[in-house]
Amino acid sequence: MIRLLPPPKSDEDLFRESTMTFGEHLEELRQSLFRALLGLAVGVVIGLIFGNWVVMLIQRPLEKALTEHYIRLSQREVAQQIKTLRAAGVETPFTEEAASQFVVSKQVLAEEYLVSPRELVVQFASALQAMRKRWEEDQNAVVSLKKFLESREPLPHDTNRLAQLLRGFDVLESRWPAVLGEMAINTSSGQPTGLLSTKEIAKLKEMVVAGGAISDEAREKLVDALGRVSSQIEKGIATFHREHGNLTSLASVALLEPGRVDDSELMHVFLWRPAKEDPRVRARSLSAHEAFAIYMKASFLFGAIISSPWVFYQIWSFVAAGLYRHERRFVYIFLPFSLALFLAGAALAFVYVFEPVLTFLFQFNDWLGIQLEPRISEWLSFVLILPLGFGIGFQLPLVMLFLERIGIFTLQDYWSQWRIAVVVIFIIAAILTPPDPSSQLLMAIPLCLLYFGGMALCKFFPRNISAPSR
Repeated sequence: MIRLLPPPKSDEDLFRESTMTFGEHLEELRQSLFRALLGLAVGVVIGLIFGNWVVMLIQRPLEKALTEHYIRLSQREVAQQIKTLRAAGVETPFTEEAASQFVVSKQVLAEEYLVSPRELVVQFASALQAMRKRWEEDQNAVVSLKKFLESREPLPHDTNRLAQLLRGFDVLESRWPAVLGEMAINTSSGQPTGLLSTKEIAKLKEMVVAGGAISDEAREKLVDALGRVSSQIEKGIATFHREHGNLTSLASVALLEPGRVDDSELMHVFLWRPAKEDPRVRARSLSAHEAFAIYMKASFLFGAIISSPWVFYQIWSFVAAGLYRHERRFVYIFLPFSLALFLAGAALAFVYVFEPVLTFLFQFNDWLGIQLEPRISEWLSFVLILPLGFGIGFQLPLVMLFLERIGIFTLQDYWSQWRIAVVVIFIIAAILTPPDPSSQLLMAIPLCLLYFGGMALCKFFPRNISAPSR
């Protein structure tokens, strides 16, 4: 028995079953937008938790590009300055090639200073004299306390005399604890010598102030510690007199011509600073409220990325609601690819685009002789534009395939208008990226490749994919 199949429905009947009125379109759009914004809001709330981490993450490309920029600048400046000094007959401890290689290998920045030897000698002599005076005061305090403990006299009522005695405890406790610690171990036997610890010294000081009696054993240990520290201070003072007498004489000679500065005396000194510790390689905030705005923007960026699957699902659901049944299968196929392309575009901007764009901009500033002081808010605006722009732009092949499948365009239309499409792509890239040619090219070139990739999809993507069951 032959079973006859019902005749296929006409296009008119099929469309009548699947089309929506204009009012239904608006209602579906309103609901899709509400659900998409709700998902975005949830993503932003989650982003508030990780906002600090996001701010640190987005600063890394900027700090890396700034570090490389200033290393190149320092490399060139050091080599030029050394070359100039050697041409003027000034001897330098290294050549320009060695200094340039040192800057790159050690990742340091060099700053040149002109130093007056006259000023250095005077300042060193003054500082050493102050240090020697302080050591002599410490010596007097230690000797005075040692004699008082050995005499076993009661604590004096004279305030000045009492303060002088208690200062001996301070010398042991805070001024010479490192020396006392070194003495606590006998260097020959490696055994403790019986000296008091700083905690024990503080406790004995409290007992003296309170008028308490100190045991003979503690008194002997304290006297021993005072004697050893006193001996160490005496050695230091003797070394001062022996080693730094010439420096004092030089300081006297340097002061023979007070007020005179001669540029022929000045020394050229390079100070080397690790590049990562230079304040110029960090983004700056110039207002009190800017940090909060940066945190909110970073949270929005993080929320937009993590909520993108839900937002894309709502967008494609709205598109599917207005399509005919036989066209909806493309929506279910395109949704995961659309999300993957968006994330791939955003990742491409983070990984490969930021550094060359920043390098170009920094070189342009260097060419114009403009000092760089990037603000973190401006950098964050830059970060917000590029990943989102790349993510949206990477939807091009799917949009092309979708429009071709529903009959709005054909493969022949795409091929015949590719020159116009390239011009439009460059215009769109200029709109979606900051106003510099490097970022425009880095977006436009991949989009042009994606345009031709979209034509390949239209040609080779299978047309007979069964629609999912309803």
